[in-house]
Amino acid sequence: MSDPYAAAWAAVDAAVLREPGSLDVAVREAIARGDDPEELAPLLDKVRRHAYRIVDGDTAGLDDDVVLEAVLAAALGAADERRRAALAALERA
Repeated sequence: MSDPYAAAWAAVDAAVLREPGSLDVAVREAIARGDDPEELAPLLDKVRRHAYRIVDGDTAGLDDDVVLEAVLAAALGAADERRRAALAALERA
């Protein structure tokens, strides 16, 4: 089964991971794969597993732009993992 949203997904992926930003492209790509920088690991774990529990204290002392870019990369990676699993399940059905 082909992914009817592949082009749109690729555009979002490129915008979040490869555009210039406060975090280096390689760091954002690593975060999307689940390889988090140590100082961001607790926050990004919450993003992936239970984002509704994030509070101001989770981002205290972190640069706002770094937090935004890291959270977007982590969320994108988690969403892509789920999207691929869903497409694989549809193929098996």
